[in-house]
Amino acid sequence: MSGAEEVCTVPEQEREPEATCSGGPSKGSEAKAHKSRSSRSSRAGLLFPVSRVERQLRRGHFAERFGARAPVYLAAVLQWVTHKTMDVAGKISKKSKQHRISPSHLQAALQKSSVLKQLLRGGVPRRRGRAVPQSRREASPSKKKKTTKSKKRCPTQRAAPARATAAVK
Repeated sequence: MSGAEEVCTVPEQEREPEATCSGGPSKGSEAKAHKSRSSRSSRAGLLFPVSRVERQLRRGHFAERFGARAPVYLAAVLQWVTHKTMDVAGKISKKSKQHRISPSHLQAALQKSSVLKQLLRGGVPRRRGRAVPQSRREASPSKKKKTTKSKKRCPTQRAAPARATAAVK
């Protein structure tokens, strides 16, 4: 028996099913290496290609440096804008009883959606309902109690009674 045959004579119970007698890597290690590789798009849960967005950012010379998360964030924003536009355009095409989205449906979708209209106009859309207006803050009862308790006198007002008591003594 040669040395290679002795290595392969391990009982079936102890041997791994992927083990081979060749000197090369086993199929199990190849599967593990292939399994651990995943795209940044799939890791971020996106459909838009993060690597392609990063390549375009680098070629465009928008900045000398940018973070590793910048292309991921930009790909997510592009995916959201596309999804929102296509969703509204699909609803418009359904209303007009057509099965295909035409360029006129896309234009109508951009004009109908206030968020998309503001985004394409150059403004930044803000979330509504997050910030409480100033008038509501004053009207809330919990805030009034805190403001009345936290009223402090001026340091001059505190010092005046202390001087008066010192003068009386």
